[in-house]
Amino acid sequence: MSIAVSAIVQPSRWLSSLVGAMSSIVLAGGVAIAAGLVVDLSPLLRWSLASSIVFLSFFGFYHGTRSQKPIQLSISGTGQIWLTEVDSFRPCREQEWPHVDLYGEAFVLMSDSTLFAYALLLRLQAESGRIITVPVLPDSVSRDTFRALSAACRWIATQNKPSGPERK
Repeated sequence: MSIAVSAIVQPSRWLSSLVGAMSSIVLAGGVAIAAGLVVDLSPLLRWSLASSIVFLSFFGFYHGTRSQKPIQLSISGTGQIWLTEVDSFRPCREQEWPHVDLYGEAFVLMSDSTLFAYALLLRLQAESGRIITVPVLPDSVSRDTFRALSAACRWIATQNKPSGPERK
């Protein structure tokens, strides 16, 4: 059985919803502070604190959603990982599908990646030292692709673990 798998990972709607909910809760806290419902502060301090919380709420939502782009994640039979951004702005033509740039980058699965049954948080490190995190949730790919990615990442993780303490 080969672990080779290639998938286009779409941005997760669940993750976007959670980021939006978290930002809304923080925004509501900022509004409650501005209205004086939470703490009794001087008006200047209250408005300063409330405006910074509202700013952080919008910044968190923007930062959490702006970098969401489809990517192609390819894992070879030997466990090498290639990551390529999908160009979603080009028109769809059969010979150009899946609209990927030809030059991807090789990555290594880091040991602090999180591999749950329903979520993969892949921490990948390039040869240049750049580290990225790729969230793969069940709504990002098809069910079969998610299973294949999960199995491949688990296999790579077991291959990267040291077998035991080194003896001198």
